[in-house]
Amino acid sequence: MADHIAMRKSTFTSASSSRKTRTHQPSVRTSGRRVNVYSKSEKYGLMAKQKQAEECVLYVRVSTIRQAEGGVSIDAQIAKGKANAEFNDFLLPDENIFIDDGVSAKIPLWSRPAAKQMRAFILKHKIKQIYAYRMDRLFRSTIDCLATVEELDEFGIGIQFRESGGQPLDLSSAVGRMLITILAAFGEMERNLISERVCMAMQHLKATGRRYTFDRYGWDVDEDNNFVENEDEQKWIEYIHAKYQEDGIKVTHIAKELNICEVPTKRGGKWSHKQVRRILDAQ
Repeated sequence: MADHIAMRKSTFTSASSSRKTRTHQPSVRTSGRRVNVYSKSEKYGLMAKQKQAEECVLYVRVSTIRQAEGGVSIDAQIAKGKANAEFNDFLLPDENIFIDDGVSAKIPLWSRPAAKQMRAFILKHKIKQIYAYRMDRLFRSTIDCLATVEELDEFGIGIQFRESGGQPLDLSSAVGRMLITILAAFGEMERNLISERVCMAMQHLKATGRRYTFDRYGWDVDEDNNFVENEDEQKWIEYIHAKYQEDGIKVTHIAKELNICEVPTKRGGKWSHKQVRRILDAQ
């Protein structure tokens, strides 16, 4: 009797342990039998796939000290680019950020140092998304913009701008191409307007006898930014004109004579034929 009770107890304990180790899996009944919806390995594989995110690249550019210290500084562009990439579930490691510091937008995109590296990186790692703070960080030329967009479209690469709300531009659609063409045209117009204003301001300063450049041989600058003649340098200007116009000496020989006489340039360096020619053309 005792042996019979011990045997039943052992059987009950074994059955309880077996029930505890079972895992509950969703199932459905098909044709009278249960079928698991997914296994444990399939479940975790699906979760891992959902957590994976594609990498993108960020292009940053500043052309002047004012931009570097202002609202579109390098740090500001990086911060906003990272926030935009995170919002759209893209990965943006530091090595995926390409910075052109002190590079003008009039230079074609793929001719800029960092942008050239970015292009090679994109093709090597099959990146499908480019982020930039604003359209004019990438392009200021409509022709360069359209040619680059055509190339990117062939590789299935998209562009997103922070100031456009972070919305991607469908470069393969007619509407997307129209929008990016309009944005590029406005960027080019803005660059041309800035250039015209700078030229106008320099012409005004030149016409009124005020300083319009960093250094000008033969002249100094007073507290009001007006040019004041430097008597010693003016004498050497007369010497240069006399040698060239009256004696017919070439500019290269004049530069050599000035260096032999140990006459310093405005910044204290050696004379070259270009500097002599600049003085002759300025008068």
